[in-house]
Amino acid sequence: MYWLPIFLVAALGSAQGQQTAQTRVADSLSECYSNPVLADRNNLPPVTMQVLIDIIRKIEDNPNVNMDLRQLSSVLLHTYRQDGIEFHQRENLVATANVLPFAPTFSSFHRHRLLLTRLIPNNLQVLGNDTLPSVLKCTLHHMLSTTVDARVRGDESSCNQLSQYRALRTARSGRSISDDVEIIKPAVLKSANRNGKLRRYDPNNDVEFSNSGNGGLMSERQVAESTCPLLDGVVNTPWGAVSAGHVIAGIAAGAQPQRVNVMDLVRDANLNYRNVQQTVNSIYPATLSGDLAEAVLIQGTERGSTSISIGTAGNWNSTQATRHFMLHNRINVEMTDPEIRGDIDGFALGSTITSTLGAISTLKLSTLLDMYYSSRNGAFDSNLRACNRRALLQQYVTNDNLISETNAFAAALDTNMPLRGTIIGGLDQLVTSAVTNLMSYTTSNLNDMNCVTTLAQSNDFRLRTNLYIALDFSWPYQAVEPAISHLVESIEVGKYGSSITLLNALDGSIVINTTFSSADFYTEYNATRHAQIQSGVNLENSLTRIKLMMQETLLNESTRNYVGGNSSVLLYMINNGNLQTSDRAWEQANEINNTVPDLRVLYASATNQLDALLPYVREVQDIFNIGLAAGATNVASIMNPIVLRIQSVGRRIVNPTCGFLFNGGSSGTRQFDDYVEPGFINFYRLSPNYFYENNDNRRVRVSRSGTGGGSLTVCHSRSVVLPRPNSTANVQDISAITCQPLVSGNVEISLQNACDGYWSIRECPPLFLSVRSDSSLPAGSFASASCTDANCRYPYDIRFQIQIQELGCFSGATSVTASFIVLLSALYITLYGSS
Repeated sequence: MYWLPIFLVAALGSAQGQQTAQTRVADSLSECYSNPVLADRNNLPPVTMQVLIDIIRKIEDNPNVNMDLRQLSSVLLHTYRQDGIEFHQRENLVATANVLPFAPTFSSFHRHRLLLTRLIPNNLQVLGNDTLPSVLKCTLHHMLSTTVDARVRGDESSCNQLSQYRALRTARSGRSISDDVEIIKPAVLKSANRNGKLRRYDPNNDVEFSNSGNGGLMSERQVAESTCPLLDGVVNTPWGAVSAGHVIAGIAAGAQPQRVNVMDLVRDANLNYRNVQQTVNSIYPATLSGDLAEAVLIQGTERGSTSISIGTAGNWNSTQATRHFMLHNRINVEMTDPEIRGDIDGFALGSTITSTLGAISTLKLSTLLDMYYSSRNGAFDSNLRACNRRALLQQYVTNDNLISETNAFAAALDTNMPLRGTIIGGLDQLVTSAVTNLMSYTTSNLNDMNCVTTLAQSNDFRLRTNLYIALDFSWPYQAVEPAISHLVESIEVGKYGSSITLLNALDGSIVINTTFSSADFYTEYNATRHAQIQSGVNLENSLTRIKLMMQETLLNESTRNYVGGNSSVLLYMINNGNLQTSDRAWEQANEINNTVPDLRVLYASATNQLDALLPYVREVQDIFNIGLAAGATNVASIMNPIVLRIQSVGRRIVNPTCGFLFNGGSSGTRQFDDYVEPGFINFYRLSPNYFYENNDNRRVRVSRSGTGGGSLTVCHSRSVVLPRPNSTANVQDISAITCQPLVSGNVEISLQNACDGYWSIRECPPLFLSVRSDSSLPAGSFASASCTDANCRYPYDIRFQIQIQELGCFSGATSVTASFIVLLSALYITLYGSS
C-alpha cells in the first residue's frame, strides 16, 4: 500500500489543477473578483509584456518552485488562466456573500476547457496559492485569461473614436486616464437598475465594480451592450497588443507535442461531421485553430454568416498606464487583433521550442519571452521576434494544414459549445473562408511595427541605472502616473536591468524601497498610496536626507567591494510653482556633488524654474520643464528628453575604498564582470575623483572572460559621453574617440597624468568608456548560447571583465581648496616673481 499516498497526492494535484477548467470561478481566483481592492484594475500593475515577464521570473525564482519551461508553461495555464469569466446579475437578485456574480460563460471558455482537460497536460503539478501575492496573482490571471466585458460604461461616445494604439505611435484623440476603471456613483445607480449599465468609473473612487452584488436590474447577460467592449487577457508590447494566454498556450503545446484523436475531444462520443481528419496537432487548437473554430461556429450559427469575419481592432485606455483594451466593435469578437497576434506568436514559439530545448534544456520561459519581444537578436534567431510576425505566419503555417486542423477542431468544439443554431452542412466552406480572411487580414490590416522600423527606432544599448525619483505628491495621480510608468518601461526596471526608488520631495523619505521589479513597484504605487503621502517640495530637507542615504549607500558598496555597475540618477519631479530655495539647500546639493560624484541629479518642473535651480545642477541640461496633465496623449514626448539624459549617464566604475569621505587608499587591482548582447554596446563612466592626482600605474583594462562569440571593440574618450566606433557625432568629436579591437588578451587605457592642466576635479573631465559587440547573432545558431551565469540576461550574452588598477580617492571639496591655493600661488608668482 506504499503507493496510496502517492496516488492521493497525484489525485489532489490533478483536482486542484483542473479548477480553472470548471464552470465556476476557480477558488484560488475568486478573490480577484470578490475583493474590492483587487477588483479595481487601478490597484493592479499595468498589463505590459515587461510586467508579465517580471511576474513569471518571480515564479521561476521562487525556491518552492522547481519546474522547467515545459512544466511551468503548462502549470501557468492550469493555475492562472480561466477564459470566459463574465459578470452576471439576475433581475431582483438580492446581494449575498454566498454568491459571486461572476462565472465562466463567455464563448472562449469552451475552447479553454478542452485545452486544459484534453490538449495541454498539467503534469499533476500545481503552484501554491502563496506563490505570488494576491495583487500579482490577479494581474497574471487577467493577463492570461481571454474574455469580453460588453457592459455599458457610459464613455462609449468617445472611446470608439480613438484610433488604434499601435507600435507606430500614431497620434490619438485625448482620453482621460480617469476613465480607466468602471464604477458608478449613487446618482447613476438608479439608471443602471433600468438599463443594465456597467458601474461608471469615478476617479475619486478607487474600487472597480464596487458592491457588485447590490442592485443593478440586469438580465443574466447584459441588456445593453457597449459599442466598444473591454477585451481581457491582453498585454501591451511595442509590436501591438497581444493575448498572452495564447502565447503561453502555444509554447506549452509545442513543448509537449502530441496528436490527439478528435473523438477524444468530442462530448458524448458523437461527432456530427465525417469528412474531417482523425487527429489534431495540439498546437493548432491552442493557438490559431482555436480562435478560428470559435469564429466559424458562432458567426456561422448566430449570424448566419457565409464569410467569417476575422480581426477586431482596439485601443488602450492610456498611452502609458495600459490597463484596459477597448475593442472598436461589439460583434465578431471571436478572433480579435490581440488574439491573432498571440496565436501567431504562440504558434511560432511553440513550433521551435522542441529544438530550442534540445540545444538548451535549462532555458527559462521568461527568457524565451524576453528574447522574442525584443528589438534585436530574437529567440536565437533575429527572424524569430515579434516584429517579424507576418513572415513567421507564412513560414510556419500553410493554408492547407490550417484548414484541415481547424476543420477537425471545429467539429469537436461544436459538441462542447452551446450555440444558437446547428450547422448541418458547409462547415468546410466556413473554415476555408475564415482561414482565407485571416491571411488577408494579417497582411492588410495588422499594421504593427516591422523589423526595419524597429531597428531604426530602437537603441543598440541597454539602459541600466538606479533611478531615484523624488516626487512632489501635489501632482495629480492621473497626470504623473503615466509619466512614471513611461520611465519604468524606458529604463527597463527588472532583474537584469534598472532599479527604481520612490522618495518624497518634501522630506526625502522613502515611499517605495529600491526594487528591481516593475511589478512590485506598480503594486506599491497606486492612487490610494499617492493620496496618502504629504505633498510639497522642500529642497533643504529632502536633499539633506537624500545626501545621507546616498552616502550610506557608498559605505555599503565599500563593504561589498563594489567596483562597477548601474549608473545612479536622482530625478526631482516638481509640481510646486513657487520653489523655495536657500543657502542651506544649495550647500546640501553641493555636498552631494562633491561626496557622491557618480550621482547625476536632474530636476523636472511643471513651471520654468531654470533660474532657481541652476545653482543646484552640474549642467544646465539637467533641468527640464514638463507639462503633465491628466489624459495627455503626449506623455512619451514630454518625458523622452529626461530619458535621453538618463541614458547619457554611463554605468559606474569606482574605487570601492573611497566611500563618501574619500579618505580611502589605492584601489590596488580589482575587477568586475559584465555582459553585452551581440550587436549591442555598453557605456561606462569613471569620475576624475578616482584619478585626479597622478600615478604612473593608474589604468583601466578590459579583457574577455571566456563566454560568447565574436570580437569586442573598446572605445574611450574624455569629451564624448557615449563613445562608439564610427561615431556620427560632431566632426571634432570623432578625433576625440580612441577605439581598439578586443579579440583576445586585453585593452589597456592609461590614466597617467589624466588631469594635467586642470585646477580642480570639477574641471577635469571623466573617462568615458564603451564595450561593443561587433557580431550579430547567427540565425538559428545555438553555438554562442553559452552564458549560463546567474547574471546573464540571455544565453548568448558575451561576458567580459573590467579591471581597475591603482585608482585613488580625491573629493571635490578638497580639490576646490587645493585649486584655490594653486591660484593664490600663481597670483603671487605673477605679482612678485620678477622682483
